[in-house]
Parts: sequence; structure tokens; C-alpha cells
Amino acid sequence: MRYFISDLHFGHEWNGRGIINFERTQFKTIEEHDEYIEEVISNLCRKLQPGDEVWNLGDFGRLDAEYLETVNWIKDTGAKAYFVYGNHDAHANLSQFEKYFDQVFLYPVYLSQKLVVSHYPVAVWPDTVNVHGHLHSSKLCLPQYINASIHVANYHPITESQVAAAFSKIPKFTRRFLYEPWADSHQFTQPKDDVIMDPNGIIDLSASRLLQKLNTDKRLLDRSDYQPYHGEGNFND
Repeated sequence: MRYFISDLHFGHEWNGRGIINFERTQFKTIEEHDEYIEEVISNLCRKLQPGDEVWNLGDFGRLDAEYLETVNWIKDTGAKAYFVYGNHDAHANLSQFEKYFDQVFLYPVYLSQKLVVSHYPVAVWPDTVNVHGHLHSSKLCLPQYINASIHVANYHPITESQVAAAFSKIPKFTRRFLYEPWADSHQFTQPKDDVIMDPNGIIDLSASRLLQKLNTDKRLLDRSDYQPYHGEGNFND
């Protein structure tokens, strides 16, 4: 089981201002805020099983020992703890993050061909889901994106069931040649007999798709086991 959290912002206060002044205004002090976030992680740990994964998608906050100890809580359950860098996470602290987390990533990570995790939202294919953080007090009105920022997620980790629900809402998408988002921008560097181009080498997309279909139909007819329908019998036979 995978869980996703982001933007904990432990101890984020400076000159009397910080995360609780512009977003998490229900907390009177940063200490009250931090204790609540620790409680959220403690509750998560009660659900974790060995082999589970917790992905923290950046903006951890101050690296005080008491905050970093929450990572050990996760690992003590037998779960794995992974970290993806956010814009508030200094590169100078990389070795400290690596000391506590099982693995640290500086850039977005594809957990599968169609699931990517990141701090910032990233551009994805229409059939791909991006679990991200970074956005505060807002969500992207697109089914491919899930905001794991702890405040936006109502102080609950994002679960695999929420990711599955996102996949159920996005349309099926073909990645076939000549049907990609960039299909009309192909400019080939060598001759191709399966596309139609103008004298300048610019693809005629409609004509090329038709040619592709005709070539596919011909290959089917040339197969020795292909039996065209002649009207006899039942389609369900």
C-alpha cells in the first residue's frame, strides 16, 4: 500500500509570520501546528504494514530532530519512507534527508508508466495521474492531478484508492503512431513509405492516418488465417 503526503512545513515561521498566517489559520501557534502534523503521522503509522510505502512530496520544514523523528516512526512499522525534494528543501541538507529517508529524489518519479509523483505539478499524458504537492489552498480542476499538500488534503494522506478513483475518471488515450499529441508536428529525417508528406516534408495527418488504416487492413487480408465475413451464420457463433 502506498500513501502520499506533502508540504508538512514543520516549524515554518520567520519574523513572527509563517505557514499559519497565510493558510493554516486554525492554529494559534506554530508549535500547535507542528504537534497536529505529528499526530497526523502518528495516526498514519497505526495503519502501516511492513512493505508499505510513504511518499513525502517535499517542503518538509525545519530539520529539527523532533521533526525528523517522525520519519523513524514510519520506518519502525516496517514501511519504506521516500522523499521528493520541494522548493523549500535546501540542497545543502541532502545528506541529512538521506540519513533518515530510505531514498531521496531531487526530481519527479514515475512509479509506473501512468503514475508520477512530484512536488510541483508536472505536465502529463491525458491517461496519466500526477500526485503532487506545492499548491496551497487550491486544487487543479483536472482529473489527472491529486494535490497531496496536507492542508488541501484535509490533513489526511492520499491513498491508493484515491489514485484509483482518479484513474477511473480520466479518458482512455491512444499512444499509437500518428495519434500522439504531437502527431501533426512530425517532420521526418528520412523517407517513410507509411506517411504522406507535402514537398516541404510536412506530414498530411488525415491522409497518413487513412494510409495507415489501409496498410493495416491489407496486412489482415494477407494473413493466411484471416476469414472475411460473407454474411452466413451468426456474429455470435
